[in-house]
Amino acid sequence: MYKPDYEGIARKIVRSSATVKEDETVTILSRADALSYAELIALECRKVGALPLIIASSDDYAYRISKEVPIEYLKKTRPHAVQLIKASDLVISIGVEWANPRRFQDIPEERIGAQRIGSKPVSDAIYQTERVRWVGTDYPTMEQAAMCGVDFEVFFETYWRAMGVDYTDMRARVHRVAEFFAGARRVHITSPKGSDLTFSIEGRPIDKDSGFIDDSMGRKLLNLPAGEVCMAPLETSAQGTVVFDLAFDHRGNRIEDLVVRFEGGKAIPVEAKMGFEAFTEVLANSHGDKERIGELGIGLNDEVKEAIGYMLTDEKIMGTAHIAIGENRMLGGVNDSDLHWDLLVMEPRLEVDGRLIMEGGTFLA
Repeated sequence: MYKPDYEGIARKIVRSSATVKEDETVTILSRADALSYAELIALECRKVGALPLIIASSDDYAYRISKEVPIEYLKKTRPHAVQLIKASDLVISIGVEWANPRRFQDIPEERIGAQRIGSKPVSDAIYQTERVRWVGTDYPTMEQAAMCGVDFEVFFETYWRAMGVDYTDMRARVHRVAEFFAGARRVHITSPKGSDLTFSIEGRPIDKDSGFIDDSMGRKLLNLPAGEVCMAPLETSAQGTVVFDLAFDHRGNRIEDLVVRFEGGKAIPVEAKMGFEAFTEVLANSHGDKERIGELGIGLNDEVKEAIGYMLTDEKIMGTAHIAIGENRMLGGVNDSDLHWDLLVMEPRLEVDGRLIMEGGTFLA
């Protein structure tokens, strides 16, 4: 069994990735099963003179809220939670996925949509409060591996090797790929399964998800494991069709070979080999600019070798592309939504302003 250096990873998150400084206030939002990991990160914060606060809650609590609270109350926002975020210099979310996603599969999408309404002002506080930085990460579980249909040892090692990547080396790679998009206008993506999509990125900033929050736009947001270059396409510019190899909804339902047509930037679901109803249900119960193209991302973490059905690592596979719909203000876009949904394309062919930079997932430029 692979043995991660948890203390070393915690040290890297605090001192390198998030650049935590003396006297900064750090709010750590943790799943209860990841509490020991959260405490290592908090300890590192204390060692550099920062002031951490840990708030932990379990899957059981989250499930009972989703199941038992009247839907009109699920839509309510906790104002003191918003104020806590605004008072923080850094928010670290540990457990961006549920520990046991399958447990939540019987929660109606309508109720999950209601919770998105209630939690959106909290996430908006992160995007819109200039001082607040955010780092999101996870803590892999046997139940997550089972949901993906992957042996736990493979799942565990994939995640922690991706977390333990040499960020200095990856940073150089991310910056090189970002140069292909700097000042560009038109992107054209095709794939072996029939994708053929064009859109504009003219005037949009290029985000460098290198493992260092100082590289991100506004030095604001970072998700770990890191390793991608991403940007917000012009929201009405996307035209064509994409066949997404893989996606998951928020309840862990698997979606395969999803065909989506884009017209004027709007995503129109067509069909899927698996999970089409799950995809359309999420859209029906989301709000705002939920169907607009929101992001293009290119995976660049060379420690992630293959797709395991876990989007947090799958979207970082070297040479893959992912396209998100929904919220994208954190990337310099204008979509305002309670949904941001990454959808994966394997082995893409990618042209930027007519220059071929990737063929079958291999960089050529």
